[in-house]
Amino acid sequence: MRKVAIALAAVLMLVGVVGCSSSDDKKETDATATEVQIASADIMPSLNEDGEFPVLEFPSSKPPAGLQLLVLEKGKGRTVESTDLIVANYVGQVWGNADPFDSSFERKMSTSFELFKVIPGWQKGLAGLQEGAKVILSIPPEMGYGDQGAPSAGIGGADTIAFYVEVVAAYGNDQAGDPDAAMQVELDSLPVAVTGELGKPVTIKVKDSAEPPAELTTTVIARGSGAPVGGEDSRVYISYAMTLWDNSQKEETYAGNGPQEVPIVEGSPFVALSGIPVGSRVLITAPANGGDGSDSKNPVTTPAYAIMVDILGIQLPPEK
Repeated sequence: MRKVAIALAAVLMLVGVVGCSSSDDKKETDATATEVQIASADIMPSLNEDGEFPVLEFPSSKPPAGLQLLVLEKGKGRTVESTDLIVANYVGQVWGNADPFDSSFERKMSTSFELFKVIPGWQKGLAGLQEGAKVILSIPPEMGYGDQGAPSAGIGGADTIAFYVEVVAAYGNDQAGDPDAAMQVELDSLPVAVTGELGKPVTIKVKDSAEPPAELTTTVIARGSGAPVGGEDSRVYISYAMTLWDNSQKEETYAGNGPQEVPIVEGSPFVALSGIPVGSRVLITAPANGGDGSDSKNPVTTPAYAIMVDILGIQLPPEK
């Protein structure tokens, strides 16, 4: 059983169940903190896009009190919920400082994060916005990094911080694929029993009669109509249900860990998603890796497993 548990952990590391936030980011919202206030432009930083990367320019006045939100563009997509996985481009600066302490624009890649795991100013400031929204946030210390600040980023305990944020995408905790995806196979023909309609959370169980896979196999269950997965430096956002081949251990993102970001890189089972359109539901089966367990010098390190994947979205590097 110990070997199986270790093996499952190895598989889950490939999937990316562990959140991307650092320990500094996992700050719970203070119940006594002030709510977000809709700001007027004259008390807030302005956006300067004349350079290679966008930055904020600050007024000569002191920072406004409380959490302030200035909406530059409202957006038109999904409404952000507090439990969503968010994809965003942003730049952050200490109030009055021209140099960013962090910028996804400079990294030329957007960032994904679970909204409930980041600082309270982001939690309260971004929830309720829509995909495509572009905003400026002014965040007081008590809704940022508190009295301890973030010394590694040059943020003091008394510093107000400001962000320009572009909400690229938001994926719901129980989000699945496209309910109108076109079925490609008969479910009865699969090695797994499937519970869950298209567009809704799914569970799988390997059938007793199913032979373990001899190689990595990809089966498109239903084909969506979105852009295809792939492209240089692209990432894919998925929900999934996974089981070891003997059904001894399972893992699901739906209403649990939530959607995950996975890179399309060599050695990952998700390379098999390349070229498949967003909205699709895909079954990936993988053989045991490392031996059959009968030889103590060559134990099974990863048992055979099956993953049913809903492809929610993809992300390419920003143009800037």
